[in-house]
Amino acid sequence: MALSAVTKLDYPIGIGGDGGRGRFAAHFFPAVGARNRVLQVLVHGVSYDHRYWNADTINGEDYSYAAYMTAQGFDILAIDLPGVGASDKPNGHDISLHAVGSAISGMVALLKEHDAIPGFTFDHVSLIGHSMGASISVYSQARWPSADSVVVTATGFYPGRPKSAWAPGAREKLLSDPYPIVQPEARLKFYYRPQADPEVISYDNDLLRCPTPSGLWADCIPLQDDPNAGFAELKCPVLIQLGEHDPILPAKFAEDERSLYSSSSRVSMEPLADIGHSFNLHLNREKSWEGISQFLLGLASHSKAEHSDSAPSDSALEHRA
Repeated sequence: MALSAVTKLDYPIGIGGDGGRGRFAAHFFPAVGARNRVLQVLVHGVSYDHRYWNADTINGEDYSYAAYMTAQGFDILAIDLPGVGASDKPNGHDISLHAVGSAISGMVALLKEHDAIPGFTFDHVSLIGHSMGASISVYSQARWPSADSVVVTATGFYPGRPKSAWAPGAREKLLSDPYPIVQPEARLKFYYRPQADPEVISYDNDLLRCPTPSGLWADCIPLQDDPNAGFAELKCPVLIQLGEHDPILPAKFAEDERSLYSSSSRVSMEPLADIGHSFNLHLNREKSWEGISQFLLGLASHSKAEHSDSAPSDSALEHRA
């Protein structure tokens, strides 16, 4: 079931080129029971806000990623990108990728400080993005590295990927509006229909569908074809999940996509069978969720082992004394 955030936090962001300032919102969901001290910072994509990660239970199926992960011991911070949800809504043309990427990096750096969220400290902070949110996360981490890992879902940079499914000029027409909204019929391509409940598709269009700030969306479109987008600059561990039936970058290109992250200390690739673009809203969504959980728990265990190995033994401490 969808969770209620324990608290809403606000973070600053520069808006436009005239020094204007705004704030974007983030919704905190603490772990249930024993915490593993790993914080997931969730970044949504086009036509969503943070609720993509916290959808309702429909026909007995729980579509809340936040509920699943907090039950696994993770803390969750799901952001509303500027212009959507509980965030400030300036002129959408003025919201740039540079401003958003820089602001997210600053937020992550702050979260790693003691008591940035009162009563909580974290050993590992991971940026986790869906679609445009994944592109933003890669861009942010490449230029202002602050996260300990990045999870990329449902997007990619491989130049041999399929061409855009948008009709010529259709997206450009949308982007003339400061806050374009994708029509329900266009969003059908988000789904692999054999693994999607029609009632969930209706719920998505009726309740989750949001406008997207045009400046940010426009900046992210050419990023996929930009060799300087940042994928080759990421040094932290990266998990990439691609859906078999995702028109953005199908899973058959998984190994081609993996090769682009040439500087990363670890690249894990997960092709996901029988799933479309909006992973979290498919019947088989837990394929994605289990993979992310295992990836992050593996990193956390490795980090603790390294810390233990590097810590002086009791006898060594006695000798120093």
